[in-house]
Amino acid sequence: MKDNALRERLNWIPLVIMMIFFGGTWIFPMFYHVTERYNSLIIFVCLAGLFFINVDWKERLKQRDTVLIAVAAALLIATINLFFIGSNKGCILIIADFLLLLYISPYMKLSSLQYKAFALFFLFMYGVWFVHDMEFSYNTNTGATYTVFTLFAALIVLRYFSLQSEIMGYFIVLALLRTGTLVLWHLARGAFSALFFFICFFLLFLLFDPGRYKRCYAFISCFAVFGSLLFVWAYVALSKTGYNARMPLFYKNVFSGREEIWIEVWNMLKVRPLLGIGSGYELSSFFEYNMHNAMYDILIVHGFIVFAIAAFVIIARFINMRDHIKASPYTLIAGSAMFAIFFESFIDMDLMWADYTPVLLFLLLTLYGGADRALAVDINLSKGDST
Repeated sequence: MKDNALRERLNWIPLVIMMIFFGGTWIFPMFYHVTERYNSLIIFVCLAGLFFINVDWKERLKQRDTVLIAVAAALLIATINLFFIGSNKGCILIIADFLLLLYISPYMKLSSLQYKAFALFFLFMYGVWFVHDMEFSYNTNTGATYTVFTLFAALIVLRYFSLQSEIMGYFIVLALLRTGTLVLWHLARGAFSALFFFICFFLLFLLFDPGRYKRCYAFISCFAVFGSLLFVWAYVALSKTGYNARMPLFYKNVFSGREEIWIEVWNMLKVRPLLGIGSGYELSSFFEYNMHNAMYDILIVHGFIVFAIAAFVIIARFINMRDHIKASPYTLIAGSAMFAIFFESFIDMDLMWADYTPVLLFLLLTLYGGADRALAVDINLSKGDST
């Protein structure tokens, strides 16, 4: 869309819908339970709107944009597969939301006001749960993950405040301590792993510039995808040895059921490896159809062809992010958070859950310069300034 002013005005519509949906979901439990079955559809409508508002898709196709072609191919093949195998059709929205999110983020240019509104909204959403822990109104694992994910977004604004006054840095320390203790209190392994990996990647990218260590960064990007499947294989293989133990801090066994889900669906996939098994089956190993692994979910539900195309899209976007991660203190936070969420998805589905998509969109927009344009940062980490 050539008219930037019109594009900015139109962007408000899906952004406001997302904020209403996200705010309603995580402040009002009744709203959450009523809209849960429609969450993927709501987010799809918003992301599709942002796609057509911000992406000149005809021009991108003329230029043979391989990522756009791959996204279209993956969704077309996945849709056809679902009809062939007689699966529930709604699961196409999950992968559609995920791939659209990854594709549109480099092309979205929010106005300064739009980005600030988005940023302050997530600071508020984190603040609500910081003051009043509502996890038992939802699910303790879900609530803990929400708190960690919104912390990642809130850190963008808190970092801005700390750059204006050093004493505001204490709020960052306080937020990290509060979130860490809350996660441990609720024994949420997935949320803890997201917070742990965020700190690890933050320190890694702070010390080593991905733009200089391109091969190492490419390996990490590939491992974020294929390492997820490798984790499934290693986890299942170790479980077959009969070994088990209590996890420190969480009072749960290392092997507590995921291995049974992964074995059962793998045996189903072997019958239809190219088409996938779809969704909606009643598993004997678990009370709901939940893979507890985002990349494994794509593989099992949609088959090897769609998974291979999706892997290409994900890795292409990671490589595209490489030179942005150390552009500013904000992109460092956002990049570290994105990798942390991908690694957390080794044991959960939060990466592809629509209720968290607005946070992921905000992090990606930050990575592609949203914070730098809106908050007027003049600090460049790639030049050695890590303050």
